[in-house]
Amino acid sequence: MQFLGIGVFIWLTATIAFRLIGQFLLDPTNIALSIGLFLATSLVMLIVVTSVYLWQQVKSIDRPKTALLIALPGMLLDVGSILWFPTVFPNIDPNANILFAGLMLWGYTSILVTGFLPEQ
Repeated sequence: MQFLGIGVFIWLTATIAFRLIGQFLLDPTNIALSIGLFLATSLVMLIVVTSVYLWQQVKSIDRPKTALLIALPGMLLDVGSILWFPTVFPNIDPNANILFAGLMLWGYTSILVTGFLPEQ
């Protein structure tokens, strides 16, 4: 259950960040910014989730399940963020909704991939 809570915390933190500064991060006309955002998302998820593994002493065999438990709450909650994008993120251009949805898929995939990385 604690990993579900960590997942909710990560989702809430990211949602608040996009609510506050998303208009500067999501610009569908700026390809370089978009690529950088996708790369940064992978790096941040790698650092955050592997830090959780170390902090909670998650064994390699348990990491895929832990990754799923961390990703699942955000995957479910972001359905609402995507469906009601202009309401949830009034500060972001509504045309950025597809970029946002792709970024969310990318981020959750990054979390899930950490479950299969070799233990360092």
